[in-house]
Amino acid sequence: MIIFGRDGWYGVISDEIGFESIGIVAQAVSDYLNDTPDPGPVVLGYDTRFLSREYAWLIQRVLTANRIRVYMHKKPIPTAFLSLSVQLLDAGLGIMVTGEGRPARYSGMTFRLPPGMPVSAEWMNNLFQHLYRRYPRSSEDSRQLLQYIDIFPEYTDNLGKYIDFELIKKTNPSIYSDSFFGSVGTYMQEILKKYEIEGIHIRTKPNPGFLDSVPQPNERNMNPVSKLVVQRKGDIGLFFSGDGSLIGVANSNGQVFPGMWTSAVILDEWLKINGCDFDVYIDLFTPEIVHSLLRHHGLEPMPVQLLYGSGMKPERTLIWDRHCLTICPYLPDRDGMFQGLYFVQALCRNNLDWKKLTDHVINISGTRHRELKTLTLDNTAWENKRNVMLEEIGGAAADELDEVIEVDQDIKVVFRSRSWLGFSYCSKENSLFLYCDADSRQKTDEMLSRVIAWLTE
Repeated sequence: MIIFGRDGWYGVISDEIGFESIGIVAQAVSDYLNDTPDPGPVVLGYDTRFLSREYAWLIQRVLTANRIRVYMHKKPIPTAFLSLSVQLLDAGLGIMVTGEGRPARYSGMTFRLPPGMPVSAEWMNNLFQHLYRRYPRSSEDSRQLLQYIDIFPEYTDNLGKYIDFELIKKTNPSIYSDSFFGSVGTYMQEILKKYEIEGIHIRTKPNPGFLDSVPQPNERNMNPVSKLVVQRKGDIGLFFSGDGSLIGVANSNGQVFPGMWTSAVILDEWLKINGCDFDVYIDLFTPEIVHSLLRHHGLEPMPVQLLYGSGMKPERTLIWDRHCLTICPYLPDRDGMFQGLYFVQALCRNNLDWKKLTDHVINISGTRHRELKTLTLDNTAWENKRNVMLEEIGGAAADELDEVIEVDQDIKVVFRSRSWLGFSYCSKENSLFLYCDADSRQKTDEMLSRVIAWLTE
């Protein structure tokens, strides 16, 4: 059974995701586009996961058999390359074969609309209505509708419009990067080489298994690049998620810089350089420090639901969601390489002084700690807990409870201390994502240990 998510379709390879189901979804995309006036061409990309290239090849066969022109990337790419391709080629749709940040056994398809932005839940619902209308067409006879592309030169040029490479080159930081066998590959190495910036780059060759790890920035995955920074007396370590959308940062002591502070540094740097005439959108689980940082710049955040309702104006939109920042004037999609280089730029502007950089962002944002835990929980167990959760929390801390916010399937429990717990359940993956934001690590550890014990009892 094919079940779509909010902006794509994901599942376990050779279970939910296979050649038959890929063909069915590709045919649904074809029917949807052919029902649309002047749909434009499709850009197709894929990551380094098992069978990603083969799935992408099947998709182009179905699309071209349905008389749809396809621009297909020659080799694995970060998802941001797909978004830029949609812009540059005036495409009607971008399709990426990827599991995003999920474990290696997952794959799927995510979609991008002009000018490179993720699709909406409404778009996915419309696509769902086109499933199973007809058996997938597939042909090798329409190869004239297929064209291979490589937009790395254009991507690098676009970076040069926003990154001060002259400042970075002049400051001459020692940069170490880890592609973690994913789609970033050697791209970061080639970018720095073009601008004559020194760096050492590890794990650039694809490994579809990601060493049996979830390809996300965390202390375990970042340990090699952290050690390298210390051993070589480097200035900064950069770690890229499997699809290249997320960034992890290690400081000159090899310590992993918290993700929310990474986003805070990048956002502060952007606003200082480009001014404050932007609309900033946040979701339910955006780190609490966003409010202090934006007040420092004379801004107030808005709920991301307003963005989906009114339509995005990329030239003035910044999004800080539960995952990271999206700087839409640069590209309306997450881009780990851009954000990593923007962080390096901020560090260079502070003369490679980590203390100065950290003290500044803490001074304008306040001291907070945020933690994310993932539990495996089947749907029945979660529904049972969800039904009594608010009663349990209210009974245990009625005098501390401030408000409970529910948005779709997400729940946020806010306490008077401004600490909060967030619950986001994914029924397709039987995963419960637990967010906790408080004024200290000790507080988040205490809150999470109590709620995890209750959820698993």
